[in-house]
Amino acid sequence: MVTIYMKRHHRRRHTIRRRRSLKSTIWGPILALSATIIGVAGIIVAIVFVGLPRLLPLIGIDYRAPFAPTPTPSPTPRPTPTPNPMELFDAEGAETEVVFDEIRDYKWFGDPYFYGGKLMLTGGKLIDGKAIMCDLLLWDPEGRSAQKLNLPLENTHFMFPKFNDDWIVYLDANYDGGGKLCAVDRSASSLKPVTIKTVYTGQCEPMLYQNYVAWTERTGTRMDKLFLCDLTTMETTTLHMFSNTSYGQSLPSLMDGVLVWADAERSGTTDEEDVSVIYSVRLGSASIQSIHTETYAHDPISNGQYTAWLDAHHSLQTKLYCMAQGASEPTLVAQGVVQFGMGNKFIAYSKDETIYLYRFDNKKTYKLSGEYEKAQFMGVSDGKVIWMDVTSRERDILKYSEVPDR
Repeated sequence: MVTIYMKRHHRRRHTIRRRRSLKSTIWGPILALSATIIGVAGIIVAIVFVGLPRLLPLIGIDYRAPFAPTPTPSPTPRPTPTPNPMELFDAEGAETEVVFDEIRDYKWFGDPYFYGGKLMLTGGKLIDGKAIMCDLLLWDPEGRSAQKLNLPLENTHFMFPKFNDDWIVYLDANYDGGGKLCAVDRSASSLKPVTIKTVYTGQCEPMLYQNYVAWTERTGTRMDKLFLCDLTTMETTTLHMFSNTSYGQSLPSLMDGVLVWADAERSGTTDEEDVSVIYSVRLGSASIQSIHTETYAHDPISNGQYTAWLDAHHSLQTKLYCMAQGASEPTLVAQGVVQFGMGNKFIAYSKDETIYLYRFDNKKTYKLSGEYEKAQFMGVSDGKVIWMDVTSRERDILKYSEVPDR
């Protein structure tokens, strides 16, 4: 009998160790909570620092994130101030002498008046031993050419010419006073003067604006009247009467449609002790305004925004005042003023044989005439200041300066 032995194989058992999950440790919940907190905080930070600063201003809410630095405000850009036109003004360079290239036989010139860039003035000669302003001239500065106007002279002198696009007005004057106040329609085929009014005494100066002419005239021994004439109809109206007073010798002004004249508000012992009122009316209006000067007023001028006057009759102590529309009191411009005129932005005047200019905008005074030049003021028109160089008395030297008038 055979005995079979079977060998038993014993299989070794291998044990596999598995890693423990982080969740199963004590750190798992802690890390999960931390991640959640960080995520929520990130969302909050994004909303607070990114979302809200962009969204809230869209609905008009001013919002600045916490801890954000306050932005440095940008300075408001300041516009470069526009320089005053007079800062670049060269008085010596702007001075121009009136020279006639083709007309050389006039010894005297008078009553210059600019309009539209051209100059009208009277020309004088010695006739029968007398200085006679016998011709009316129109001068073009660009070509330095003068045209003698073919107008008849019934009396002795041409005086006080004024002109615009449509009309010429002047006084056809007698040598010893009186004459005819004349108007010429420039649109007519020929220049033919029409008599506005016969003047019996004195030498009244016409003031022209568009188709209106104003003047003050002695009409009696103690009576003067302020007249206004519409040249299109030749209808003349008496606007004011001066009885037994020197205000009738004070020139009216008609500038930019504003007519002004002076009269007494409170009478004193002498003219200079009077307190005057300046009356102002805009043509086309029935309303007359009163400017209370608290001084004596002579030869007032107004451009509608400013009114100026002298407080005496051209003496060495005469003061020049101006007053802005709506102002409560006048401004003293200068003392010792002989004559003055007004532009849109300035007053020009003569003092100590020198021509000065006072600007309304900066209240500064400038010298116009030359350093060693003796000057006689002749007027302001068309933005130009005109004077006579009387340094030498051998002949009349007429000069003007075009002043920045804006």
